Amino acid sequence: MSYRYDLSTISLAFVLTGWMAAATVSQAQHQFERKAVEVSNLGLSITNAGTLGRPNVRNQPIGLPSMEFPRGTGTEHLFEAGLWVGARVGGATLVSTAAVTDPAGYSTGKAGYEFTNEGRLIEERSTFPDSDVFSPRAVSHQDLIAFFSDRNTVVNNIPISGHEQPLFADVRMESYNWNFGFAEGLSILRYDITNNSDDIWEDVYVAMYSDMVVRNVNTTTETGSDFFNKGGFGYLDESGRDDGGENLYSLYAFDVGSNDDPSFNTYAASVILGSEYRGIEFHPRYADLFQDELSEFGLTPPMVQPAFWQFSAGSGIFLRPTDDVDRYGRMANPWPMDQNRERLRADGINADGNYIQLHSIGPFPEVEPGETVTVYMAMVAAPKPDDYQGLEGKRIDNADTRVHLVETVDWAFRIFEGQYDTLARQRERYLVPEPPDVPRIRVELEEGAAIVYWDRRAEETVDPISGEKDFAGYRIYRSRLGDDLRGTLTDRQLIREFDTKDSPIGYNTGLDEIRIPDGPRTFPGDDTEYWYRYRIEGMLSGWQYSFSVTAFDWGGEGVGSLETSQTANAVNVFPGTPANVGFEQPVGVYPNPYRVSAAWDGGTSFTRKLTFYNLPPNAELIIYTLAGEVVAKKTHHSDTYRGDIRWFANLSDDNPVMPGGEHHWDLLSDANQDLTTGLYLYTVKDLDSGNIQRGRLAIIK
Repeated sequence: MSYRYDLSTISLAFVLTGWMAAATVSQAQHQFERKAVEVSNLGLSITNAGTLGRPNVRNQPIGLPSMEFPRGTGTEHLFEAGLWVGARVGGATLVSTAAVTDPAGYSTGKAGYEFTNEGRLIEERSTFPDSDVFSPRAVSHQDLIAFFSDRNTVVNNIPISGHEQPLFADVRMESYNWNFGFAEGLSILRYDITNNSDDIWEDVYVAMYSDMVVRNVNTTTETGSDFFNKGGFGYLDESGRDDGGENLYSLYAFDVGSNDDPSFNTYAASVILGSEYRGIEFHPRYADLFQDELSEFGLTPPMVQPAFWQFSAGSGIFLRPTDDVDRYGRMANPWPMDQNRERLRADGINADGNYIQLHSIGPFPEVEPGETVTVYMAMVAAPKPDDYQGLEGKRIDNADTRVHLVETVDWAFRIFEGQYDTLARQRERYLVPEPPDVPRIRVELEEGAAIVYWDRRAEETVDPISGEKDFAGYRIYRSRLGDDLRGTLTDRQLIREFDTKDSPIGYNTGLDEIRIPDGPRTFPGDDTEYWYRYRIEGMLSGWQYSFSVTAFDWGGEGVGSLETSQTANAVNVFPGTPANVGFEQPVGVYPNPYRVSAAWDGGTSFTRKLTFYNLPPNAELIIYTLAGEVVAKKTHHSDTYRGDIRWFANLSDDNPVMPGGEHHWDLLSDANQDLTTGLYLYTVKDLDSGNIQRGRLAIIK
């Protein structure tokens, strides 16, 4: 495509093809929807009201994540974020905001939440051929697409407080997500912002408002403002990088001050990747490439800049903006980052780190009626290296601690930029080297052991860049005991690697040791052909383990060996006794006596776990006091039981593999009362035969 600009053609095209026609609609029926990224290790939620995140995740950790990384650990990175669009229109300064500084976050009609969706729900697409939402138009493994507009001043018969003058900005937002290992901590966001008013927008700015907060919602004990005021912040521009690297236009946050939360130490970041304005890549990173076009149209590269203010009680440059003029000023006026770097980095140590962030690009000099401006951003999360984990590692922020953050941001730019054809003056975005296909895996349990099976489809993968089959081998990963409690369940450790004998990397072990001798194996209800297996001994009953098998390739010119994401096929398992068919083995319970707290318990009285074992396939379990009063009654079906207590909701992924003969109890009565110290009786009834076994257990507090 040409990058030449013809305003009349572009304006007419957008008037005819925009997702909403220009109108004077002031009231709409709004159907709020939130969906979360599932394919990668970044559990980012998006909504069809222009917001990102789930603000109540701190108080209600069960449910969709906000911006969780690694996914399933409870380590969150975001309270709420949202799009801001500001412009001068006919002498007035107007800013439309999807989210503002508010202690509760989004609700219909609330001041500052000015985008609505007119009933249009989030759409989903995928490049996976076997996905239910496969589409040839998909960009990534999971595209989430939302449509929203600021045109409405009343929603569901509720006036939007303070929103009397909309810009008539109609927005199509697309979120792109991949399950590749190098992309597991990023989500690329594309915003197509169309002026569907009758007026020219002048000096337009677009920004990402965010309240990034890095804390583990499962393990922290702090609440209220104490949960939010431990933040450290920084900006990866040329003067803010102490490793001499280039400007990455990345505003980042980390946990610098908490002392009660020994969870995984990570970074969160918002990145402004680029924009497209009148056929030009309008961003300082690409100014040299488009110097001629910028000069021809009398344009200068836009500013990309951060701003910060305190959640409450701020003053001066840290004072919260409260109206359109203030908000526009925060987007348009340079903020003194260099003078405040150390304060932003360290205030959270003294519980003064409750800062709101704004990341802006502009100005776009004019946006005509019917014209569209496209802005690309990314939300990113990355771990600190192993040497900077633990409480001491929280306070450190330097080039060494940010190495994985920089790598992930680099990949966001690399994926976004794709390949640029200088002669044709066009870019093919999102063309990235791909690792082999993710192996399909299955884990079977025996008492004290796990057997991991996987297929061989990765070996047939053709790399889209080289056009070659470049499969090199497999790696098997397993979590460590207690990783679920530490919030590091996805930080699996490599336990074995096998690669082909002709591989240019690895150990040339060959695959004979893991190949099933008699050809592929299948299982009832599962038609996948499994060609490989690996047995792991020494598995402890009652503990949770997470397994994954990755495939890796040779790599190529300018690209190292690529490996599939551990998250893509991860399976969580609970070793233990199999179903007690025939009810011949004696039932039991562990730990017995139960001394608060057991080693695998969570941090509250609602996340305790005691386990009954050697249960028959279908059983009724009743716990009594010594006086014969029924305390709790449970039904067990080995085919469907996956854990039904709060422990699993907080500390395990969905649908774990269970051994069949074990059932977990949270030591709460059916009336949700915490049991006191004492001796209790229990019975287990085999629902198939009617036979009953009895036992006793002690609780010591």
